[in-house]
Amino acid sequence: MSEWVFGLESLYHRLLSPRIPVIVVALRDDDLPNAMVAAWHMPVSSNPPILALAIAPDRFTHGLIEKRGEFTVNIPPPSLLDRVKIAGSISGRLHDKSKLFKFIKGTSIKTPIIDESLGAMECRLHRILEMGDHSIILGNVLATRAKKFEEVWLLSPLLHLGGTKYVKFEYL
Repeated sequence: MSEWVFGLESLYHRLLSPRIPVIVVALRDDDLPNAMVAAWHMPVSSNPPILALAIAPDRFTHGLIEKRGEFTVNIPPPSLLDRVKIAGSISGRLHDKSKLFKFIKGTSIKTPIIDESLGAMECRLHRILEMGDHSIILGNVLATRAKKFEEVWLLSPLLHLGGTKYVKFEYL
């Protein structure tokens, strides 16, 4: 007897998990950084380098990116798990998340990057495409930085299982 489960349309994206969560940073009107956790992201072009994020239009960060035209994408190490959970569970509309992480100046845009991250990308808004209940935010990657790749792979990033569940990747 088959053990297939049908009718998962509302949760189909969980079949693509786990995914590496990223922290998307955009500047608020007062120039303080806002941090949002996102797991729906991917590269869509190498030349020129373009990154895609899926963010619901009602999210505070979506509006900040639209208004400012730039953002950074930061890859958190497992040591930031507690702060990632906080950033992913509260809205920047209601809470100041600028003190959650140590931010440093980037090289190409005004929006800062997270110093403790394993890697970071500075992006200028390329285009926003409406897709159902989310927008695809396309960003031209202007600059990147990362810890030494050997260190990154030994530390390994967090993996997001969905909702508030995270795991740390373990090498086989």
